[in-house]
Amino acid sequence: MSFGLMFILSFLSTVMFFIWFILFLKYRKKYDGLIEKIDSKIFTLKEIYFIGLGCIDIYERRSGEKLTSSDKAVAKIKFLSEVFGRDSAELYYYILNGAGISLFLTFAPIGLALGCMINSFLGFICGILLVVAMVYGINSNINSEINKKKDSIIDEFPKMVSKLTLLINAGMIVRKAWDEVAVSDYENELYSEMRSTSKDIQEGMSIDDAMNSFASRCGLKEIRKFSSIYVQCIKRGAAEAVDSMKIMSDEAWKQKKEIAKQKGEIAAGKLLIPTMIMFLGILIVVVVPMVVSMFGAF
Repeated sequence: MSFGLMFILSFLSTVMFFIWFILFLKYRKKYDGLIEKIDSKIFTLKEIYFIGLGCIDIYERRSGEKLTSSDKAVAKIKFLSEVFGRDSAELYYYILNGAGISLFLTFAPIGLALGCMINSFLGFICGILLVVAMVYGINSNINSEINKKKDSIIDEFPKMVSKLTLLINAGMIVRKAWDEVAVSDYENELYSEMRSTSKDIQEGMSIDDAMNSFASRCGLKEIRKFSSIYVQCIKRGAAEAVDSMKIMSDEAWKQKKEIAKQKGEIAAGKLLIPTMIMFLGILIVVVVPMVVSMFGAF
């Protein structure tokens, strides 16, 4: 690497370090309460996120534009609401972006400095790859949490529909039955989303909009279908609601059995991997000495 290139890398590293240091001095205490609440299992090195959040704060104050104003941001916030809830989704959008900026401003200058020390671009590349890996890890953790939530919802869905059907069949008003089922369980995510929907309706949101929002937050086609049927049941009355709910309940239980069967097949497939590895190991131990001895005889 030439002297001129080394000088440029050193200069960039120094500038980025000073930016990091200035942000550290200005924002190190500002977001303590917020960062403390962040789940460290999802967000790696959350202690340095104030750096990125500080950058976002400066950008918004100078540009007069909110980070959440773009269509892309709105779509991402909707995605994040599936894990962190509608009320916290926008906040976590800031945290996610702050995380990426923080990790870049922390490890990119280290990579540049390392590249100068070993006289190779390898150090800088390693720094960038580390940032990419960490950001990918955070997004992967979020996707994992979304999948866990969806699994939890789809697992509880047949029970919820059965409870709802039972109450409506007993003569309870369709809307009242929803509220009763929503407070019957405080652990599963499905009932939490139902309570949020009840709150939306109480605050003046229409049934159609509230159920659409419920289906969007759950992110499952089964819930979307159920939401549509439930709205129709409210409009048509309890008599038709019972028949519709019974059909929906039967379908939900059948689907649950099918999902359980699929999971069993996937688990069985995964068990084949270590078995195949052991088989290959035994094959190598037995066959390789035989082959070596055969060639040795010649």
